[in-house]
Amino acid sequence: MSINISAANNQVSQLQGYADKLQQAKSQLNTYKSSLAANWQGREVPYMTQGIDRAVAQIDAAMRELREIAKDVSLAAASIKREEDAAAAAARARAAKEQRIAAAQTAYNTACDDLAKLNMRRDEIMKALKKRPELIRKYKDELGDLIKSIEAAEKKCNSCKNALTAARR
Repeated sequence: MSINISAANNQVSQLQGYADKLQQAKSQLNTYKSSLAANWQGREVPYMTQGIDRAVAQIDAAMRELREIAKDVSLAAASIKREEDAAAAAARARAAKEQRIAAAQTAYNTACDDLAKLNMRRDEIMKALKKRPELIRKYKDELGDLIKSIEAAEKKCNSCKNALTAARR
């Protein structure tokens, strides 16, 4: 499950919008308090201004909390996104490694199969020569080429084995 960064950012914007609305309410209350103090002279005015001050303090606390929550949501979303990106990168790396191993395994199997076919052909020739040694002239050139091919195939098989070992690391 991946995080929807856009949705998280929308939530952050909403929370900041609520904090902005509280800021406006605070400003209106402070304006009302100033107007009250300037235009009304009575014993109840100090109690009213104290009430307004308590309301302003509550609004300040709510604004701080909203902004902290918005910050936390933003940080958490970014952290989750980084973790998801890292997990995706690790998955891609594992898949690439598996592909390298599969390719190296295929090359190794093919090289070993080719070597086995060459050895089988050599064994067939050697068997024929055991039965009929006079055929040595007939198979001499083929046997020489076959031995060279076997040596090259052994080198290729060893090289592919080393590549497979390296791919598995």
